[in-house]
Amino acid sequence: MLVRFAARPRAHSKVVLADVTLRLEHGQELIGEGRIVEERVEYDGAQIVFEVPTSARLLRHVTDSLGPASSAVDLIARLHGLARTWLDPAAPIGQRMASNPKPGTWEPLTLTSSYPGMLKVPRADWYGQVLAPTRNEQYRYIELALPRSDQMLTVEWANAVTHLDRAEAAYATGDDPAVFSHLRAALDALPGAKKHVLDGVVDANKRSRLDALLKDADEFLHTGRHVAKLGEQAGSFPMTHVDAAFAPDLLRVLLSHMSLLLVVDSP
Repeated sequence: MLVRFAARPRAHSKVVLADVTLRLEHGQELIGEGRIVEERVEYDGAQIVFEVPTSARLLRHVTDSLGPASSAVDLIARLHGLARTWLDPAAPIGQRMASNPKPGTWEPLTLTSSYPGMLKVPRADWYGQVLAPTRNEQYRYIELALPRSDQMLTVEWANAVTHLDRAEAAYATGDDPAVFSHLRAALDALPGAKKHVLDGVVDANKRSRLDALLKDADEFLHTGRHVAKLGEQAGSFPMTHVDAAFAPDLLRVLLSHMSLLLVVDSP
């Protein structure tokens, strides 16, 4: 993500941003940090551009936090680092301040984030200038917040993620049948497995549909664990390597959404 600032030092002065970091935050979340080194700032107000590495998940986090009535995205911008300043000896005495450096010499300047700035990005611009440029016409990059054991979720959810990690390792080593075994174990590890995992969901209709979805996913994973007895694939595992790639993604989505839903609906 590129963040542009119009920098304009005082008349008759020069500034060099020797080593300055821009920190972007949304609420309590760090969205990313960008750094520039030895950037000269002129009096004409030339743009200073920070390249701020971030992730699709963090950008999605910002979007998810916006209410339907929000008209803009609020980002906190904090600058900190080191700069150098220079004042022209020919500068009129009346335009000088006590805080100015000694005329004709470069003086160090420390930038702190004690007084952060606020960036307001209209929602249309947030999509058009931030989200859309990160897309790819053929791919969509998805990052999911996986459940962890904390004050809201029991330790079984963290155990399920451990089985998911093992499935990912099996896929990386080419052991496709083990992928399905570990993912099935992840479902078995969930609290209330398998018929009462979603008992905490308040909306009965939503709970019923998600239970059915979870049941279908379980049956899909079960198929990948056993050798086919009939048909053209008899004697072999019916699932392909492509299926083994899809299965962890399927469970990531289910674990992420179900855990978040249970936390939201918890009393």
